[in-house]
Amino acid sequence: MSAIAGVVFADGRAVEDALLARIVGASARRGFDGVTRWHGGPAGLIRFAHATTVEAVGEVQPFVSRRSDAVMVFDGRIDNRAELIALLGPSDSPPASAPDGEIALALFDRLGDDFVQRLAGDYAIAIWQQQHRRLLLLRSPFGWRPLIWTFDGHRFGFATEPRGLVLGLGIERRLNEGAIGEFLAARFVTETDTFWHGVHRLPQGGALAFEGGRVRQWAWHGGPFEDLSQLSLDEHVERFRTLFDQSLIAAARGSGPVTSQLSGGLDSSSVVCRMAELHRDGRIDRPVGAISARFPGEPHDETVWSQAVETHAGITAETVGSQPFDRDTARQWCADSYQLPLRPNTLDTTVPVCRQLRQDGRRILLTGEGGDDWLNGSFAHWPDLLARGQWRALFRHGAEQWPDAPAHVIARRTLYPALMPLISARHREALLQPHLDFRLDPPDWIRPDWMARIGLEARWRDGIARQGLRGFTQRSRYAVFTHARRHIGYEPVFAYAESQGIETRHPFHDLRLADFFMGASGSLLRKHNCRKFLLREAMRGTLPELVRTRTTKAYFVGHIVDAVDGLFEQRAPRDLLPATLGWIDPDRIAALHAPFSKWRRDGSTGPIPETQWGPVWFALAMDMWLENAFGL
Repeated sequence: MSAIAGVVFADGRAVEDALLARIVGASARRGFDGVTRWHGGPAGLIRFAHATTVEAVGEVQPFVSRRSDAVMVFDGRIDNRAELIALLGPSDSPPASAPDGEIALALFDRLGDDFVQRLAGDYAIAIWQQQHRRLLLLRSPFGWRPLIWTFDGHRFGFATEPRGLVLGLGIERRLNEGAIGEFLAARFVTETDTFWHGVHRLPQGGALAFEGGRVRQWAWHGGPFEDLSQLSLDEHVERFRTLFDQSLIAAARGSGPVTSQLSGGLDSSSVVCRMAELHRDGRIDRPVGAISARFPGEPHDETVWSQAVETHAGITAETVGSQPFDRDTARQWCADSYQLPLRPNTLDTTVPVCRQLRQDGRRILLTGEGGDDWLNGSFAHWPDLLARGQWRALFRHGAEQWPDAPAHVIARRTLYPALMPLISARHREALLQPHLDFRLDPPDWIRPDWMARIGLEARWRDGIARQGLRGFTQRSRYAVFTHARRHIGYEPVFAYAESQGIETRHPFHDLRLADFFMGASGSLLRKHNCRKFLLREAMRGTLPELVRTRTTKAYFVGHIVDAVDGLFEQRAPRDLLPATLGWIDPDRIAALHAPFSKWRRDGSTGPIPETQWGPVWFALAMDMWLENAFGL
């Protein structure tokens, strides 16, 4: 993952190189293959290079059009290069060895803003049209390349990460308490806000044009998606395997060795095992390595499953151990990056894996991220079946979930979740925001007066309308992925990996595969009350049966409880900045943590407490961020 940044003056004055140099100097660690700066008139562009494909090695950005005055900086990867080159034709197409961004720019010259509809991949793009004095920003819909921006009426700036933008442009430091409230309440929904007042996020599948001193935004992605519910199980399996192979082959394109995480769960195991088969079949030109984190004696150790994968696939995975949480390192990370600290359970795997890959210069790490999002399945299609009068299909799927229950019990269990979203706003909200449940009481660890002052409840119901989504099924599935917890929970992780020279790739989030998931039959994603039914069927023979039929899941709780205990010894809940500022009730935060701390002291042998606990870490993370990134 490389990075981009830039600035445009609304009044037309020229951008000087000194300003761009200041942004570069303020930015978090990036640019392992150099940094380039370009300025012309009122615009300046920056690109931090990190080449992870053969075509990107030695490329020079910005790309300047051969046919127009457009100038582009490109952060990312395009996965359908051959298709785009064929579309452009011999007269307009760059050579087959051209960098991805050069192909994207040629397509922009041909199609204008709509060119982005043709791209498959993971990218963030900025295009400056010199004659029109227009800046265009774009993000991929299911990708992970962040892009934030700010405009004070005179100067428009954008960047991959916050430090270069905030510090480099000298933005006045003010808190966005509304976004902070969402975070502390464990109901973070905004797709466009950051914790910095006046600094905004371009959402996934979003576009922004800055022209004539005005900002215009729109969602260029969001349906419609093909309805595949009439396809049979065999047809679903065939299409999934074809698209999954396509995604894995694209993710394996690299300038050096490619390694995949292997946890022992269904998703990462599917990536590793299918990659091994693709290499044996000659469809990828080199083996993809595997790396596993092992935690002997801990309840979240998955060694038995990851070893089964190694035996079945005929590979030997590298192994790493646990990384203890270091408070000083976490605080320094906040100061250096302006990002949230990494969760201690994330540190367990991210830090040692990145350290291992760095030893011999590897730059690409694949993950199984996305399997839970797309393949777990839900009953969101039930209200659609009921509304369309497809009663037989509805109750047939209900009967599959509880095959031993009497008919009247099946009818009641099926009809209630199918009917209530159609007649109850609260049930409808719960279905359309899968990671939230507005039927629950408001979070009692948030101070009511502060909640009212920042309009927290209104924020929870403020989202981006995507008109192409059809029915509860597609709206619910799309919300799972675009939910804002992603850039809260995952961006710091991937930013850390990039600071170590590691680009993370996620085959399950390939655009073409995700489009299939959006239209797939709900009765085949979750069948016989079995999550990931379609994946399990598609991976017959590819996965070892021990893993393919696995119904348990590891929860990395132990080490985060240890870290929180240590942090509370150093700073009690009442002394946390969110408490002293009057945002949270520290006694409730302490009470939420107490059962987990006891579970850990008792040897982590019993069931993990079922009470809510995320807000405990959120309060601590915000305390570190306020002190070390914001500077309170």
